[in-house]
Amino acid sequence: MKKIWFLVLLLMLPVAFAQEVGHPILGSLEFEKMPLFAWAMFLGLVDGAFNPCALSVLFFMAAYMLGLGSRKKLLTIGIAYSLMVFLVYFLFVYLLTQGISMVMKYMGYVQLMRYLLGGIVLILGLIELKDFFFYGKGISLEIPKSAKPQIEKLVKASTLPAALLLGLFVSLVEIPCAGGFPFAYAGILSKSVSGFATVFYSALYTLFFVLPLIILTLIFYFGFVKVEEAEKKRLGLRKYMRLVAGIVLIFFGIAFIQGWL
Repeated sequence: MKKIWFLVLLLMLPVAFAQEVGHPILGSLEFEKMPLFAWAMFLGLVDGAFNPCALSVLFFMAAYMLGLGSRKKLLTIGIAYSLMVFLVYFLFVYLLTQGISMVMKYMGYVQLMRYLLGGIVLILGLIELKDFFFYGKGISLEIPKSAKPQIEKLVKASTLPAALLLGLFVSLVEIPCAGGFPFAYAGILSKSVSGFATVFYSALYTLFFVLPLIILTLIFYFGFVKVEEAEKKRLGLRKYMRLVAGIVLIFFGIAFIQGWL
């Protein structure tokens, strides 16, 4: 199975070296001309759906709440947690975009920033890819072990203030889990918009990022899927999620370095 996925990776790499990609239905795809909404939706959803940190905390919280028989509290606390993650992550994406814009537009280091962004995204993509083959060995993009007791304590508090603190705390310590997706999006955004548009598109990206959290909260609340079954599937697919994230990030790293984005 690993050899098959590695072959898929090798087959996708030539795409990363083409400024335009041909599609049998859509025709020629020029990445620079793709609308910001499409980038926000694609990168935000991939970031949110493949983010192991925010998702693992939500699964743990849902299992604990349902174990207490408190389905209504799960909904309240799950939404509060998602909203706080949204707020913190939005600020991170917005400030990152503003910082990149300042360096590129006002200091004139356009090419240097392009190489720096590409290098960061590429390295983070390679780390994600490493976890597909050697999960848990060496450097991994995950929540530090030292933060886990505090997360468990906040989950078991089962209060609205604790949920908000949990969202704040997890958002801060899980930023490395996102890998290079915020950097990739901020790099694209910084070249395209300014002013209020930066606020809007930063919020749009973050909305798609937290959408999987909100959807999962509702799924667990209505009982469409058992948390234990969903967690088992998540763990089974974890390394493949890392593979997809790694491939996407490697592409964006090369695209920034080559100047395609």
